[in-house]
Amino acid sequence: MRKYALSLCCTACVFGAFGIFCRWIQNLGAFEENGLYKPGSATGIILIIMYLAAAAALIGFTLFLRRQRLASPPQLGLAIAGTRRLALPVAGVMALIMAAGSVMLLITAGGEEFSKLLRVLALFGIICAAGFFGMAASAGRPSPPGSALEVGLCFASALPVACCCFWLVASYRQDAATSVVWRYAPEIIAVSSSLLAFFYVAGHAYGRPRPFTAIFFCEFGAFSCFVTLPDERLFALQMMFFALAAMQLFFGLLLTANLRPAAEIGADFPGALEAEGLAAEEDEPEPDGPELEDMGGAEADENDYVELGGEYLGGEGEPEQKK
Repeated sequence: MRKYALSLCCTACVFGAFGIFCRWIQNLGAFEENGLYKPGSATGIILIIMYLAAAAALIGFTLFLRRQRLASPPQLGLAIAGTRRLALPVAGVMALIMAAGSVMLLITAGGEEFSKLLRVLALFGIICAAGFFGMAASAGRPSPPGSALEVGLCFASALPVACCCFWLVASYRQDAATSVVWRYAPEIIAVSSSLLAFFYVAGHAYGRPRPFTAIFFCEFGAFSCFVTLPDERLFALQMMFFALAAMQLFFGLLLTANLRPAAEIGADFPGALEAEGLAAEEDEPEPDGPELEDMGGAEADENDYVELGGEYLGGEGEPEQKK
């Protein structure tokens, strides 16, 4: 599964590199001096094709994994298990980049429009970094239902989701008066995809895993974040977008690498396949006795019955038939 995981992450990164180039070209020549978009610009069409191609490739990859009858451990720590000596330092670097960008945004947002909004976003970025590192620190550790670790993971996994929710509101508030859709559309797509990625990753902590959906949105969210990097914005926000992409690649890589045969997951974690929608349909039980044929007349009327006479019942008299 490591080969599949690396292939999937490399696919997202390659599409991200082409997306960065297309967005950079678009920013160079697709806008007028007054900021309006040039009608019929080919760069916009190319970028749309890039989004569709990336989504199609990632969907195809995740469907291929699903058809292999693979499943993910339902507990978050086991779903992102890896070599702690390598995973923890990498996660720590990603969290530091996000925290550093957030602190920088907190300092440099004073002279910007919507400075208060950006400073609140910086605070959410700090708690996002803390939540991400808390989730990454549980790698390889089981979190049985009702345990203290499960409660902590539920809280930690909600922090990146809350950050992306506020980031989406802040982006909309900043660009509400902008009439050029191409100015803010890639950023909205990036934040929305990241929100869904962290939401589905958090499903492992809450006992509702959707591993294939989480893998897709992690990879597509990382690609979308890369596309936004050529845009003009504060350097602190650029750092936060880069860290957001790296976090999603981290989760996407480990979730894919820890997929196992569904039968093995079902044996080790009863009920896990039902939560993921992979449980095989149960066969209908066969009847114990001989099968009886339906002779018809399901809706019988009282007049359809035959009344037996006394000679058949051990009495006297002629048989009487009534119908």
